[in-house]
This record gives sequence, C-alpha cells and structure tokens, in this order.
Amino acid sequence: MQIRLPKLLLAAALCALSTLVSGCKPANSQGSEEAHAERRDELSQGAIAVLEPVAESGVAGMIRFVPVEGGVRVTGRVEGLTPGDHGFHVHEFGDLSDLATGESAGGHFDANGHEHGKPSARERHTGDLGNITANEEGVARIDTVDAIIALHGEHSILGRSIVVHADADTFVQPTGGAGARIAVGVIGIAQKPD
Repeated sequence: MQIRLPKLLLAAALCALSTLVSGCKPANSQGSEEAHAERRDELSQGAIAVLEPVAESGVAGMIRFVPVEGGVRVTGRVEGLTPGDHGFHVHEFGDLSDLATGESAGGHFDANGHEHGKPSARERHTGDLGNITANEEGVARIDTVDAIIALHGEHSILGRSIVVHADADTFVQPTGGAGARIAVGVIGIAQKPD
C-alpha cells in the first residue's frame, strides 16, 4: 500500500525537517528572532551520538557535543579499539542502514568544498576531527573543543554521523587514509538534564 501526501503537506514537512536539521529560517516567518532564541536554548544541552559496532568490530561508545565559547566541546569514551590512533570524523549522513561496512554514512561532512585536513587547519572538511587515541586497554577518552563544527547553521552536525576508523588519519588526500569504518553513530539532540 502506497501513501500519497498532498504536495502542500509534503512541502511543509520538508521545510520543517530542513529547519530542524540546519537551523535555517523559514520564509515569511513572524517572530523569527524569538524562534531562533528558542532553538538556541533547545540546543544548549548539546547533542549525543551512541556508537554502534560496524560488522563484528566490537567497538562501541558514546560521544557528546556541547556548544561552548569558541566552538563545540566534544567529549566521550570509545571502547573495544586496538591500542593507538584511530581516525575520527563527522560523516555526511545519519544513515546506519549498512552496519556491515558503515558506508551508508557517506563521506566526510564538507560544507565548504575544502580538502581533507587536520583539526587545526583553517580550511578542512567540516567533519575532520583528526584522531582519537586508545590506551593499552583499547579505551579512548575524548575531550576537545572544535572551532568549525556547530549544532546549527551551515556547519551543523545534527542528523549526520560520527565515524571511528580502524587506522590512524595520516592527513593524506582525499580522506586521510584511516581505513575501514569500525563504529558509527547518528548525532542527535541530547535530552535536557533533569
């Protein structure tokens, strides 16, 4: 059975989804400044991604994204890694339909058409967050502030995915040479604390 939506209803739904994901202003909206203030308040609690293992990697974890002065603070813990560095990037789609390879998450999120680069580079893929480092127990703890990713606007990572790779990002073109995807999670709005 196929459900057909009226074109006007479909357009309204797409506009609402676009506004939610990108933080863009709907056309002809009254009180848009107030709406943006409410949206900023909603996002003040940040975002969260629960990492799922790709294939049988056994890699899992949780990453939080909280807006702070100068960017977005990225914190979390990833377990089940081999000791050493692992590429850590925001990818363009929040699509986990292929957990056999993680390829449904698409490529690195790149809002501005830049080449791959280090997190400190002025021009890089928006989602280039470099590496995380696992200790001898296979645990990586993350606590960094990134100045390029955001939770609204052009560089919004909401609805996209965070990917952990099998190997280190060596910052070669086009995507760092970090190897297979071993964990992936959708970045969504975090629940407000009680």
